Amino acid sequence: MNDNKIDELLQNFKEANLKPLWTLEHDVMPFSPKPNAIPWLWKWNKLYELAEDAGELITLEKGGDRRAIALANPGLGGMPFATETLWTAVQWLNGKEVAPAHRHTSQAIRFIVDGAGSYSTVEGDRVYLERGDLVLNPPMLWHDHGSDSDERAIWIDGLDIPLTKYLNANFFEHLHQDVQEVDTVKNYSILKYGAGTMKPAWERQKPMYPPISTFKWAKTEQALMDLAKSGDACPHDDIALEYINPITGSSVMKTFSCWIQMIRPNVHTQAHREVCSTVYFVFEGSGYSVIDGIRFDWQQGDLFVVPNWKLHEHVNTSEERAILFSLNDRPTMEALDKYREEKYQENGGHQEIKSVF
Repeated sequence: MNDNKIDELLQNFKEANLKPLWTLEHDVMPFSPKPNAIPWLWKWNKLYELAEDAGELITLEKGGDRRAIALANPGLGGMPFATETLWTAVQWLNGKEVAPAHRHTSQAIRFIVDGAGSYSTVEGDRVYLERGDLVLNPPMLWHDHGSDSDERAIWIDGLDIPLTKYLNANFFEHLHQDVQEVDTVKNYSILKYGAGTMKPAWERQKPMYPPISTFKWAKTEQALMDLAKSGDACPHDDIALEYINPITGSSVMKTFSCWIQMIRPNVHTQAHREVCSTVYFVFEGSGYSVIDGIRFDWQQGDLFVVPNWKLHEHVNTSEERAILFSLNDRPTMEALDKYREEKYQENGGHQEIKSVF
């Protein structure tokens, strides 16, 4: 009799568009994070081949205003997202081409794989790009890209599109002209703020986003090498640096962070897991990472994903350095008081490899 009454009660809940917590408690509040995104690796030779084909076949008019090819994590049901919060793509720009000016709510970065005479203009500040540069696009700032060269340019895009979509907070606008007016000297923000540890003395404000639009590779590489000489290193990431707002010390974006790290020759880092997801781009070198017990062998140009709360460690078995660029959503998790980290204590901090990707 009680079972019949309970069934009737549950039916009444359903008809009233109500859900009792006791029937779904561990679905909505599981004991630990259960991301839908899965560990995955995209090989550069295939990415480049397809991007090159798109460069030949797709004009910017046919492909919208950007020729960007998004990483689609197989665990996310066909959505063009690398993780639940991060969008990452390979973008191809033909020589003498212009990607028209627009702006959007999503926060964005570009990491240059090969600049080949290309430039980026953000709010009228035009900077010419080189391999290894990091370009910032804070939300709702006008930006366009172009090339003065006959050679193609290619870079990695990173945006918080999935998070913005989930929050239903997206706005997007086109400028009335393809290219912004540039009314300052070329590389203006680099000349003004590129020292990194100093700023013009007459400026008192603390900008919400970095006043510099581009972090140049030469200084980034020097910073990596200097840190390596210091004798300090992270047991989980080896020689790792976070790009920051040089005025405030905060992450370059409010919703995600950008890192550059060097895994030195023959270094095997210790495993840990975090409440944040990370997308890696192999800028230089080769090695492998063990993610949730799966070995992923990578080489220059490959991209791979470490989903939320998955154990991971990195290995460089060669005699040459390996350099990884990455973006992660740790700032979002920290701002919402959700971030957590756990070190792997067994087997000297190294996972058992269950399979090879």
